[in-house]
Amino acid sequence: MVYGKSKLKNYIIIAEDFFNKEEYTEAIRFYKKALEFANEYEKENILFELADIYLIIKDYKQAECIYKNILKENKSSAGAYYGLGMINDLIGGETEFSISYYEKAIENDPNYDRAYYYLAHCFYNKGQFNKAIDLFEKTIALDELDYISYNDLGSIYEERKDYKKALYYVKKSLDINSYYFRALYNMGVIYKALGYNNKALHYYKLAKEESSFENIYLNMSAIYIEKEDYEAAINILNEGIKLNPNSVNLYYNRACSYSKLKEEANAVNDYLKALSINKDVEVWSKRDPDLKNLIIKER
Repeated sequence: MVYGKSKLKNYIIIAEDFFNKEEYTEAIRFYKKALEFANEYEKENILFELADIYLIIKDYKQAECIYKNILKENKSSAGAYYGLGMINDLIGGETEFSISYYEKAIENDPNYDRAYYYLAHCFYNKGQFNKAIDLFEKTIALDELDYISYNDLGSIYEERKDYKKALYYVKKSLDINSYYFRALYNMGVIYKALGYNNKALHYYKLAKEESSFENIYLNMSAIYIEKEDYEAAINILNEGIKLNPNSVNLYYNRACSYSKLKEEANAVNDYLKALSINKDVEVWSKRDPDLKNLIIKER
């Protein structure tokens, strides 16, 4: 018995070492060796470690099999239900299946904050925003430092144009993590909607220090275009395109900016680049006063 426990401990240590080095195949091999010496409780923990690795390497079928095997032995395993819900989300399965798994996880562990969080997103995706809000609030009640949930709540209120509540929740997110780019970005969105362009630019600039998310650059360029500062728009779009070389929207906005500056060759080049990425650009340009005459002339 002592020999078996020693083997179990050694194999887990070796597996963890390989995991930390991102040598996942070897980590899987040694976790499987550890299973041979594990009791039922230890076995379940090791299976969860294996499932986590399969999720990392995107072998969702293997991860799903592990969670189902856990449930065969332990029908009240909240983590296994949660894992099945997460896999269903990752493979683009029916939202109702994810909901059923997350609800089952919560039924077995009423304090499972991550299950509430992803269940909230399921209802958000179904357009059931009040239900999503209730679940995000439950998530925050369980984890008062969950800055992501605060931000996501703020996003819902921003979509509803309830900017007072949106600002409250997004600011709460930043109070916890002042570098969270989505909250910084959302502050820009909210302040733009409120008509405070300079405040919006301030937060977008902070956001782009933390992320290359293309909409940061797109939204900044839109403010500069609105101010008729087309050079500034082009400069920020140049920066964004370097980081997002396949962004149809960034090329399109730069084409519009070049068009405003009468730099027709550059405008056409960017239009054609945007068109090569997304054929819908042709439809957009026909309705766009900044481009439609230029494109017609080019043809």
